[in-house]
Amino acid sequence: MIGRIDRMARRKKPLRWSDIKAGLESCDRNGLIGLLRDLYEASETNRRFLHARYTPSAGVLEDYRRRVSDAVAPDVFSRQPVRLRDATAAITEYRRATGDVAGCVELMLEFVEAATEQTADIGGGDDAYFSALERKIREVMRALADLDDAQREAAIDRLIQLSKYGNKIGWGYGDFLLEIAATLQKRQGVHKQSRTRTRQAVLSAK
Repeated sequence: MIGRIDRMARRKKPLRWSDIKAGLESCDRNGLIGLLRDLYEASETNRRFLHARYTPSAGVLEDYRRRVSDAVAPDVFSRQPVRLRDATAAITEYRRATGDVAGCVELMLEFVEAATEQTADIGGGDDAYFSALERKIREVMRALADLDDAQREAAIDRLIQLSKYGNKIGWGYGDFLLEIAATLQKRQGVHKQSRTRTRQAVLSAK
């Protein structure tokens, strides 16, 4: 009886990545390519991930952008529900597939822009909904330091533009947009003053 219980316990032990890794290490090149082909054909999600990883292009990012937009701001006549989790999953999938920080920021901005615009136009949303939008904006803010100067300025401008909805949306979200815009505008002013002083110092040195 005890032996049978032990065998059942062993059978119920959850498989882990280490179990898969051990199997993969025994595969040759053709075996690995065959496995990837099987995974590619198994689901649309796998195909999308593999294309993002191995054939990166503007078209791949655009596909993810469309998925995010359709999830957070579905056509009002489609009767499709808002699916913030699906949009977040798409961004996570893109990040894991590509490691492209700028692309992820683009998708997060699409997330908040599309959702904010639709909410301002037709209403809706609750505390959980607006909390999710605020979290995405904070994620963008944290990622700004990892962008190059041009990308950072473009992202900041888009965040500031969201403040135009500040007086159109309740739940504290409108106030949040106004606060973010004020913070970023103040930061831009400090940076401009710093660049001006640097240029003046360079010219004086000449």
